Amino acid sequence: MKYRLACFDLDGTLMNTIGGLTYSLNAARRMNGLNPQTEAQVKSFINNGVEKFIERSLAADPGEYTEDHKARLLKDNVDYYNSHYLEATKPYNGITEVLLRLKSEGMLLACVTNKNDEPAKGLIEHFFPDLFDYVSGAVEGVEKKPSYQPMERCLHSLGVDNSEAIYIGDTDTDILTAKNARMCCISCTWGYKDREFLMAHGAENICTEPLDLINFMR
Repeated sequence: MKYRLACFDLDGTLMNTIGGLTYSLNAARRMNGLNPQTEAQVKSFINNGVEKFIERSLAADPGEYTEDHKARLLKDNVDYYNSHYLEATKPYNGITEVLLRLKSEGMLLACVTNKNDEPAKGLIEHFFPDLFDYVSGAVEGVEKKPSYQPMERCLHSLGVDNSEAIYIGDTDTDILTAKNARMCCISCTWGYKDREFLMAHGAENICTEPLDLINFMR
């Protein structure tokens, strides 16, 4: 293998979470007297963490919203999702096989995501037990991707140089994250952004199927 560490994004890269995110958001919206939104809308809101997710949801509604509205919807969404994050969520076909093969060939595996830390770790533990060497979601005091800080913490924790690591993600944020951390990046098209979008945002290496990742890393 060309790398010691394969670091993955979570939503749209390891796992198809759009159903669960939609259920949770719409549950919180109902609690706040708002109409439900579609999976296509919710997919467009994903990126940059849950605060931006809620801002984009509210911005899609007619009229204005206050910071109080945002705070209530954010809390209700986080509370609901933290107890329902396994619903309508599953790994992409082939991902588990890829992880097992990479692990068997001696690679370290990490997940660095803007999803809140608790559900991020819960999803990895549930669907990929004993496979990951490091998992980190959004935590207070650490900047979110595309800042280099989350990746810096990961590399330091595992004792890996950025030249020995590769980042795999499905969005422009992931491309920028790898660039800011001075890492190689693979952009995947099975997630929440298509090839044209990724290429327009600077993608240099694109995989269309999870199993393609193995050949790229050899």
